[in-house]
Amino acid sequence: MLEWSNRFATGIAEIDDQHQELFRQVNRLLEACSQGTGKALLPEIFDFLGKYAVEHFATEERYMERYGYPELAEHRKVHQEFVRTFLQFRQQAEAQGPGVHLVVQVNRVLVDWLKNHILKMDQEMGKFLQQALKK
Repeated sequence: MLEWSNRFATGIAEIDDQHQELFRQVNRLLEACSQGTGKALLPEIFDFLGKYAVEHFATEERYMERYGYPELAEHRKVHQEFVRTFLQFRQQAEAQGPGVHLVVQVNRVLVDWLKNHILKMDQEMGKFLQQALKK
């Protein structure tokens, strides 16, 4: 299980709330996998991720645009790569069914995203936005 802590916080409440929901959903999938029911939950997780990506990435990008974040283009590119990856996973699940290998891949990508994207790119964005909001 992944535990939310302040080290993941960007300092922007709307973004942090959305990140916390992603943690909850990833933990649901991890828990289901530990109980052997991950394959059954995968379609629901894909539905969540599809909606989450649209809403959350739009939120982050709106903040970055509004305050002139200099790394917006790179950040947006990483968001687009995430969406492409999960569209490929979803297509694979629809074509072949949600097999164990796919569940493992999805888990790995999600955990990596939480640990790396949020702790690196989103933290830098958060620092910039906090400074911009003080002005």
